[in-house]
Amino acid sequence: MTIRRATKSDIDTLADMFSRMYILNSEFDPLLQVPEDIRQRVRASVEKAISDENSLIYIYEEEEKPYAAIKIKFDEREFYTPSKVARIEEFYVHPAKRRGGLGGTFLNFVEEDLKKMGVTLIIARFPSKNLIAVSFYSKHGFREIHNEFAKSID
Repeated sequence: MTIRRATKSDIDTLADMFSRMYILNSEFDPLLQVPEDIRQRVRASVEKAISDENSLIYIYEEEEKPYAAIKIKFDEREFYTPSKVARIEEFYVHPAKRRGGLGGTFLNFVEEDLKKMGVTLIIARFPSKNLIAVSFYSKHGFREIHNEFAKSID
């Protein structure tokens, strides 16, 4: 097992992983439908994040094969303390590796690395109807602090 920070050579792999995640998310709610060019959009986002000092992407590998990835964005909260937080924007685990502890191991590593950087609060962002994610994050000590509501006005 290896956990490392992503590099430019990982862009295509990460684009595939995170695109799959967004496609899966689209199954939870009709307001989360993805555009046809989702992979290109995700690729551009990953490419930008790799060179952005306010983002980090970690990859989990076994025998040099990637099985999971987490994309973190650092945010400033103007009205709360701590003001600097790490927000999990994307978290993908290969279906063959789900429910076996990989996600928790990976998350624990990322949390320890963030602590070394002085981060004291980590926030996860995911679709509210994704009960698997709700269960996972709750099991790992996260709790709900905000709700986001959406309404289509077509």
